Amino acid sequence: MIHQQKYNFTNWGKNIQREVANYFQPETEAEIIQIVQQYDKIRVVGSGHSWSDICATNEALISFDKFNKILKIDKQNKIVRTQPGIKLWQLNEQLDKVGLALINLGSIDQQSIVGATSTGTHGTGIDFQILGSQILELTLIKANGEKLIINKEKDKELYAASIVNLGCLGIISEVVLQVTDVFQLHEYTTTIPFDEVIENLDTLLVQNDHFKLWWLPPTDKVVVYKYNRTQEKSNDSKLRAYINDIIFSVYIYRFLVFTGKIIPALAKTINNLLTNGSKGPIDRIEKSYKVFVVPEPPKHRETEWAFDVANAKEILKSYKQFMLENKFKLNFIQEIRFSKADNFWLSASNGRNSMWLGLYAYEHEHWDTVLPKYEDFAKQHNGRPHWGKEFSADKNYLAEQYEKYNDFIALKQQFDPNKKFENNYIERLFS
Repeated sequence: MIHQQKYNFTNWGKNIQREVANYFQPETEAEIIQIVQQYDKIRVVGSGHSWSDICATNEALISFDKFNKILKIDKQNKIVRTQPGIKLWQLNEQLDKVGLALINLGSIDQQSIVGATSTGTHGTGIDFQILGSQILELTLIKANGEKLIINKEKDKELYAASIVNLGCLGIISEVVLQVTDVFQLHEYTTTIPFDEVIENLDTLLVQNDHFKLWWLPPTDKVVVYKYNRTQEKSNDSKLRAYINDIIFSVYIYRFLVFTGKIIPALAKTINNLLTNGSKGPIDRIEKSYKVFVVPEPPKHRETEWAFDVANAKEILKSYKQFMLENKFKLNFIQEIRFSKADNFWLSASNGRNSMWLGLYAYEHEHWDTVLPKYEDFAKQHNGRPHWGKEFSADKNYLAEQYEKYNDFIALKQQFDPNKKFENNYIERLFS
């Protein structure tokens, strides 16, 4: 086990920094239990891909970068047992080798499996729940070092409480996942006027397995992504992938973003240029994880809120008006995605099909002004924040949004009476 003192923790977005007295990289479950029994304040970090201060601590921080192995694959039943630190990209590649795949994915694959599921990370598709829904069983190390196995069928209520747990019920040392046979996605990407998308939203949602939007305000068109499952053979080429995913999506995009940073007045022109460059259309068939995952974006700030999809058309109209009236010069893609309702206590999709509206910006783009304005808009429409992204909503507002919020607080007190797994973030939400 690696034990480093006075470790400087910085998250992926570089908006959270802490000096940690003790930083651990355990390689066995016994080492994790030893840390739990020895320290009074502990947090766990996956890949540091949260913009919130959910991982921040000064005393003991555990990284699972060396506790990241697949323990067992049951190909017949499509079940995988894994340690918590495995990154999604590693899991994708190893599953693919044996003809299996995750059922759904988000846009980024750099997170650890447990970091992603514990914060309610999601993909898109109105018939697909958040990533944590793929968990069948998890092993939790409680504050007293006791191991507890929580099973989807045997422990229904505790399971529903534990899937989105924010790391405050204990430390997850193993997860068992339901996966599926490897499959292809047929991607069709083009641009459509924003108002036309709003008008036809219901049809677009039900006619596509996975559907999302990218908007670069104040352009009048949005980039529409339609992903549909197929067993047809891949028709993508390495040349197209290199030109689109490397040359255009990384080098050209980052150059234009840098230009917009130097000359903010060009933001509108640049956003129009980027939108027009996406009208394609792209029409390809490729392995699921290669289509779900997009090139990693440059460093930025991010918030994301989930809304009841029953009100999606009305909210999208208000969202568009809000963004245009405030004249934000955001030289960055704004993403709109969808997920199916679930019963997980702290899932933003609890009890309702959801539309997710992300707000993405660079720090220099008046982020400290943009964020609270957007949060006010989100609250007006009963939005629920993504736990791994930036927000300031207090526990009173959140308790109104989550039926089981106070039940979760009671469960947290039962599992962790001495607040071992608490930091400032958890205290703000649940203390």
